[in-house]
Amino acid sequence: MGTVGREIIGPEADKIIDLLNQGIAAEVNDAYRYLLLSRYAAGIYSRPVAELFERTSQHEWGHVALLMDRVTQLGGDPMLAPAEAGERSYVAYQPPPKDPADVRGMVRDSLAGERAAIRFYRNLYDVAREVDPVTAQIARDALADEIDDEDELERLLAGWHE
Repeated sequence: MGTVGREIIGPEADKIIDLLNQGIAAEVNDAYRYLLLSRYAAGIYSRPVAELFERTSQHEWGHVALLMDRVTQLGGDPMLAPAEAGERSYVAYQPPPKDPADVRGMVRDSLAGERAAIRFYRNLYDVAREVDPVTAQIARDALADEIDDEDELERLLAGWHE
């Protein structure tokens, strides 16, 4: 990032970089988890849910790229290894259920993750909006995506008939 671009953010730049790296870590975990679930899910409802999980994984990888770009623009280092994700994420990784046919459990666990992401991006937006409008816009856009994901998962669970 240019000198003036970082100067206008001021002392909040390091805090914002740290938050962005927390987001990168969580999104890496989420993208991996959704891709894993898309391959792992089995049973009667698995195909449409697996397709949803694969699409969501692609969206989460997109968030990773945006967050990495912003960290770099701010003169920071994005999370350098996936192994760091467990320590740096704002939410713990949720492994899949032991039973690949527990697709409903996968959806329920994913919903909890989306809700954590909504809270995270709202916080990032609140921290950045006065000092870093670029990061605030990234947070706002990601927040909208996560709200859409939450809505889709809630609708899926509401229509689930066992």
